[in-house]
Amino acid sequence: MLPGLNGYRVCRRLREQGDRTPILMLTAKDGEDDEIEALDTGADDFLPKPFSYGVLLSRLRALIRRGGATRAGVLTLGDLALDLAGRTCRRGTADIVLTGKEFALLAYLMQRPGQVVTKSELLDNLWDFASSATANLVEVHVSALRRKIDVPFGAETIRTVRGAGYRVAT
Repeated sequence: MLPGLNGYRVCRRLREQGDRTPILMLTAKDGEDDEIEALDTGADDFLPKPFSYGVLLSRLRALIRRGGATRAGVLTLGDLALDLAGRTCRRGTADIVLTGKEFALLAYLMQRPGQVVTKSELLDNLWDFASSATANLVEVHVSALRRKIDVPFGAETIRTVRGAGYRVAT
């Protein structure tokens, strides 16, 4: 709703120019499609109005923790490559189409190789605080992601750590 360009276009242009500054979209738009478009055009987080000042500060702290410098470029794990700037995924020479949430989930895990990431951490960092997302929803997304990045290739990238969460193979 900016004059001339909308926020999605501004975000896309920044990413196309290689700008890795963390972006938190604050918007009056609050639909699922709006959030998907924001994340798919390069936003790191999305916060619809109205929101509390405390939630805004918490999300900004989370963006700072994730850092901007490590988000640029291509994350690789064996023959799996995730291009953060181009928002593409491939295993070997095969392109893999991911949803916005699958992409964000894989990126989050790949930025923490060998570390156990809890379902709570994934919910806190990848889902809207106002959503009714549960640990079961994380499991559903991880399962869908495995079907795309592992099953067709006979790989095991995302491992379940019983009672703790998930870890990507190193």
